Amino acid sequence: MKYLRLALCGLILLTASFAWAGRILPRDVQIVVLKNAEGQQVVLGTAKKAWLRTLSLGLINGNKTFQLSRAVRVHDANNRFITYNNLSRFKNSPIAVRFDRMNQILEIWVLTDEEQNELIRPNNPQVE
Repeated sequence: MKYLRLALCGLILLTASFAWAGRILPRDVQIVVLKNAEGQQVVLGTAKKAWLRTLSLGLINGNKTFQLSRAVRVHDANNRFITYNNLSRFKNSPIAVRFDRMNQILEIWVLTDEEQNELIRPNNPQVE
């Protein structure tokens, strides 16, 4: 009986460790910078070295305002779900965004340092 309990506890710990695996971002995400978040609207910034911003001497910053979907899911850096009201804590940080068919934001991931290094490559424009 003692060995059965020990084997059961070992099995539970082994299967629970699979839940601690890293998160996987979908292929259709876009890496942007969260500039501002108020209510159901967020302002997303574009690439830092954009040619339009350079030519306009910084007058055109390329920020766009998007509406959040009703079913928006926000993942923090630890892959926990948070409410969209807490997005203002992540101002000026790189995030991954997925849009729905109506061009509303469906999912948001706050990127960790490792994900930033993997997703933001030197051959791509760097985000602010």
